[in-house]
Amino acid sequence: MTLIRKIARPLLGAHFIYGGVEALRNPDETAQELSPALDELASLVPQAEQLAAKPKLTAQVLGGVQVAAGAALAIGKFPRLAAFTLAGVHKLNSYAEFRAAPLENPGDEIAQRKTLLKNVSILGGLGLAIVDLAGKPSLSWRAEHLSKQAKKKSTRFGEKTAKWAEDLGDDATKTLKAWEKDAKKNFQKAEKQAKKAVRAAAAEGQKAKGKVS
Repeated sequence: MTLIRKIARPLLGAHFIYGGVEALRNPDETAQELSPALDELASLVPQAEQLAAKPKLTAQVLGGVQVAAGAALAIGKFPRLAAFTLAGVHKLNSYAEFRAAPLENPGDEIAQRKTLLKNVSILGGLGLAIVDLAGKPSLSWRAEHLSKQAKKKSTRFGEKTAKWAEDLGDDATKTLKAWEKDAKKNFQKAEKQAKKAVRAAAAEGQKAKGKVS
């Protein structure tokens, strides 16, 4: 699986590196293609009016983002963050390309559909890259797994201890049950604290990724 990642990521990243370089080389052409989509976006989101007002600059910025994020994905540097960034840029570019596609000749509509299907397929590849943990389980899964393992071990220990206490008499059994009750309460409390700590660590990790971007 690691070998597949080493091949797939550069292949996926190369598409965006090339597209970004082309956007930087031909900003006027890219801006013309982006303008209708940017105008629609500005009508829905007022904050996007600045982007629509400067389509050439927007095209250059998006081109630079594609090159940087595409290279990061290709070399495996913050691949999930890079894929997430590329997914956002790709959605805008795909819509702009769909809107700007000519529909004058009979075969233009078929070409437009093929391009749309290609872009959707690439978006699917980015989606897989976003959720790819490189074979490592998530923090929440590991926390749940550790919790289950701890419960199993505590249950086995309880069965052995219970048999030993029964051999010692009723008083020993009563004492053991009292200790087990307290131990369960403490274990449940510790489990809640551990899950809370894991969620907090995961949230901090997401914040750190956001700062890096």
